[in-house]
Amino acid sequence: MRDFRLWSRLALALAGVFFNPMAVGETPPLSGLPSNEESKSAFATLKAGEGGYAPARAAREYWDAARRRVAQDPRWTAWLQERTDWIDHWMTTPRESADWVAGWIHDYVDPNTGVLLHWTPDQPIPPDQPGHEKLRAAWIAHNRIYNIDRVLDAARLFRLTGDTRYLDWAASQLDFYADAYRGFPLQTWNGRAQLMNQSLDEATRALVLIEAVRLLKPHVPAARADHWREGLFLPLAANVMASSREVHNIAVWHAAAVTLIGLEFEQPELIGFGKHSALGLPSLLATGVSPDWFWYEHSLSYQEYTVQALVELLVGASLRGRLAEFARELWIAQNLMISPVTVRFANEDAPTLNDSPPNRKAPNRKLWAASRRVLPTWLGLDEAKGQLSWDTLLDPPKPVDSMPLLPELASGPVPGLDAVQLVKNGWHALLRYGQKARFHAQQEALTYELQYGDTWLLKDAGTVGYGSPLHKGYFSRAPAHNVPLVDGDGQNPWPSEGQLDEVAPDGSFAAVSHPSYRPGVTATRRLAIGAGDFIDQVRVTTGSDTPHAIGVVMNTPCAVTSGSQAVAEGASLPAATAFGYWKDWTAYAAAGTWSGTLDCAGRRFALAIAGAELQRVFVGTVPDSAAPYTRRGIYLEAMATETQFYLVFRPLDSP
Repeated sequence: MRDFRLWSRLALALAGVFFNPMAVGETPPLSGLPSNEESKSAFATLKAGEGGYAPARAAREYWDAARRRVAQDPRWTAWLQERTDWIDHWMTTPRESADWVAGWIHDYVDPNTGVLLHWTPDQPIPPDQPGHEKLRAAWIAHNRIYNIDRVLDAARLFRLTGDTRYLDWAASQLDFYADAYRGFPLQTWNGRAQLMNQSLDEATRALVLIEAVRLLKPHVPAARADHWREGLFLPLAANVMASSREVHNIAVWHAAAVTLIGLEFEQPELIGFGKHSALGLPSLLATGVSPDWFWYEHSLSYQEYTVQALVELLVGASLRGRLAEFARELWIAQNLMISPVTVRFANEDAPTLNDSPPNRKAPNRKLWAASRRVLPTWLGLDEAKGQLSWDTLLDPPKPVDSMPLLPELASGPVPGLDAVQLVKNGWHALLRYGQKARFHAQQEALTYELQYGDTWLLKDAGTVGYGSPLHKGYFSRAPAHNVPLVDGDGQNPWPSEGQLDEVAPDGSFAAVSHPSYRPGVTATRRLAIGAGDFIDQVRVTTGSDTPHAIGVVMNTPCAVTSGSQAVAEGASLPAATAFGYWKDWTAYAAAGTWSGTLDCAGRRFALAIAGAELQRVFVGTVPDSAAPYTRRGIYLEAMATETQFYLVFRPLDSP
């Protein structure tokens, strides 16, 4: 044990992390965040918690009630039978090998579209031959993740049924990982990992396995649990701590995993890392959460991933009787989960900021249901009430008598996203002027998404699997967004922050700017909503005496047509790499003006573009991240040292 304490301190030193122990019950202040009472009162009508942690709650386990339920309720009886049948099948065959080195799950992609492939446990391992290395390693990672999830299933089945076959198998898998861990090669491309390919996956798998340990440890000899601690969890925790260097979503997973390992095995160094270090949970949330409850990576997808990490910690702390030490984090996490509803579009469509999968929803009902054991909302409880899962078996959701409405959308600044929202006369726009963090940032400053009623005109595609060349080569780059361009390129460097210059109290207009959009380049954008029109005004100043190709690019799910004269020859798209993904494009002559029509799933809009130096407008087919994997791109261009464009959208059909 003494060796590990030295090792853990070395890991902390390597990570640049130091902490001073605090008195029990002492909570460091979270600078910039509201007080506990203000945190608890935010979004109050949506929250449904009770007891001492209201409006959140402590997770609970009711094993005796669960046994009665599976014995008496046919739905639960069938659920349990299906679960046991599958685990029985899974346990019959060896599912792991000490020779298997896990890869990156994002490399499990379709080589043609870049879309992530759906892994299933019945898929055979890809051949061990040239050309399949990444795919095979990604399969191994998926298989290991799945097997570890089954370890927890088996541990729960043992506690529920008393069948020692499940105890024996789950414990044997923990034996295997404890025996094999130090033999797996150390991978350092993204933190330090041995069980998996990167430190994030190391942390997420540790959270599953430590829950299995909590259930099994009272039923195995102490020496066996000691082997799990010494062979697997302590060296894994050291790797994870040494990987934690900056504030981002991964660091939250690191802190959650290390903290629960520390709580389970009573390791003060690990608990201290999670609670009191510069990369412990209070410090991470103080830096990463804005007063309006957004995560500073500016991706709602990663914001919700951060919430998932916090939920793992909060449930684990609850079941170990330690939630009181994390009460402030509990109330912050609840608001972090809820806040995306304040920027939702029609049909509960979420905006797509930076790295994010497409077609997400706000509220994320699946997340709200999965989090309701500690972060209860009326909507999450209602969503969970018919679900059959371990969570609902062991800790059933309470009844919902009435459902509150989601908060009304409001025009105004959204500082936690470096954004401003306009909602007026049927139009809804979310305009973004920069990024605070480099993690998952895309080249999208001054972009916006636009909806009229429930019809999308401009919608961000997010991205595809990170293993696809389309991720870095196209979806992360400016031409995939709705932004100003100079010589075919956008914001540089990124991340970088612009500024909100003005917003009308009635939501009729907002103006933003980026004084260092590119070296020497200033860009501004002003959006305005009239009685029926939506007006977009873009100004770019290069600061150069030599004319440059100044343009604006837009990406739309709508079909685009124009009666303007096409340029037969001589016109070319910018040489920027991302424009290489354009196909079947047409160049239109546009001597100062251009007009076209957008057909958006049967809803038609006129688009009029004007600019004194406007020369050409290009319309083409561009990649999309969701089926049918194509959309339409519009690129307008002028040769000038500075110029201004006006774009006006107007609905042609009545609602």
